[in-house]
Amino acid sequence: MRIDKFDGRKRKSLKARLIMLLTWMILPFIIFSAYKAYDINSKLERDAQVESLNLARSISQSIDDYIGATGDLLISISNHNDVRTQDYAAINEWFKRIGPDYPYYVNIIFVDMRGDIKAFVKQTKGAKRGQVNVSDAVYYKRATTAPSLSIGDFMYSRLTGLPVVHVTHPVFNMEGERVGLVAASFDLTKIQHKLMVSNVPKHSVATVFDDKGVVIARSGNPDKWVGADVRDKPFFKLMSGKSEGDIKAAGLDGTVRLFGYASTTRVPWRVSVGVDRDYVYSQLRKELAYHFMVFIPLLLIALFGWIWIGRDVNKLHAQTEYLTLVDPLTGLYNCRKLNNDLDFELKRSSRSKGELAFAMVDIDHFKHYNDNNGHQEGDEALRRIAGILNTTVRDTDTVYRCGGEELCVLLPGTDAKGAASVMERVRHEVETAKFIGQEKQPLGNLTISIGVAAYPSHSICKDGLIKCSDVALYESKSTGRNRLEVYSSGESSGESAPTEQKTSYSNQCV
Repeated sequence: MRIDKFDGRKRKSLKARLIMLLTWMILPFIIFSAYKAYDINSKLERDAQVESLNLARSISQSIDDYIGATGDLLISISNHNDVRTQDYAAINEWFKRIGPDYPYYVNIIFVDMRGDIKAFVKQTKGAKRGQVNVSDAVYYKRATTAPSLSIGDFMYSRLTGLPVVHVTHPVFNMEGERVGLVAASFDLTKIQHKLMVSNVPKHSVATVFDDKGVVIARSGNPDKWVGADVRDKPFFKLMSGKSEGDIKAAGLDGTVRLFGYASTTRVPWRVSVGVDRDYVYSQLRKELAYHFMVFIPLLLIALFGWIWIGRDVNKLHAQTEYLTLVDPLTGLYNCRKLNNDLDFELKRSSRSKGELAFAMVDIDHFKHYNDNNGHQEGDEALRRIAGILNTTVRDTDTVYRCGGEELCVLLPGTDAKGAASVMERVRHEVETAKFIGQEKQPLGNLTISIGVAAYPSHSICKDGLIKCSDVALYESKSTGRNRLEVYSSGESSGESAPTEQKTSYSNQCV
């Protein structure tokens, strides 16, 4: 196996650490964004409810002022001489003159004690004085016993057919006897426009209810809702019994809104103003977009920095790891890598019940070669022999330098016989190669000696396999050098190692 096939498993672990670092960089941003979204949403909801409550108070105050002004008008009318003397012709003439000055009233009428309408500003075609009786109307029944100002329920005017609410005041004659009442009929459509449509934002809906849950006016879709009984609606129940406050609930049309509500003081009505929750969410998105405009560029800078620096760090780490696992002179893997690979291959062979061979190579009389030719030539010879091993062994085999002139070869998936065949080709290639000054060597050229051992035939553990190949190498050198020996001790396997050995390879690899 050539050194350019160096695997990237270690580098992947660095990449994983960098990804983890980036995750830890992004995680606070995500947490902050979630908190910011919650905080902004809470603030926007509070602001919406405060806005709604203030608007509800404003509308209820306007209604109170309007009722108060109507009361002042009715008191003035009830004290008029023609009214107290029940001069209906004069009253009708007077009503017709003052009617155009009060466009927000559908009608102003005089009703006698029998409930007959005796005078009015407006009438429907065919209706004459005394032909319309309202004695069964709620406002009439209340007014006949009320000492002063009173208000009726929502109804449709019997003269005009328009939705109205009557404000009334009793009329007493010169002797102080109750002779009837005067009433002003609110034009709810005009009140709606005056009090709500012109003041309520598009994203909000204002509604006026009476104490029985009947819709008096509404800024949104009034034709559908004015006059509707909503006493059973959850949001109306939530407002009951309180003069003012705020709630979050589904409105009349099912849309969830943030409501503020307030009661009027002159009449038993309640005003609610609701801001659409979707509008609040749209504001939330805008706020978050603004914050993201600030933070996302910073995040992108951090991400770019991670990619830029991470590549350099990853490359540097790979280079550093390469240097820790590779012999700088020959470019072969070193003993540290051998220990790791041998452990891995033994475990794999054990699981798959496969075979594994290990060879130790020693350059014959290499000290003699260095002394005669110099260390530079010695280093060059070592590099050439390492190259010969790398190009001669199989692609699945790996060559290591384990110190000095000793080299090792790990041969997965082969037995001792197959490994001997491969290593014999290596020995022959080195023997026939030409090296400067080789003629001065004791054997006439530069040669190598090789010892081979195999798993599981010779040993089933790492130390045993190394020691067996070391014994075979010793046998090769002691019987003439420039030869290959396969371990052939009487012990074929086990944890124990042979005792006849020149050096302890395992100590060199620690």
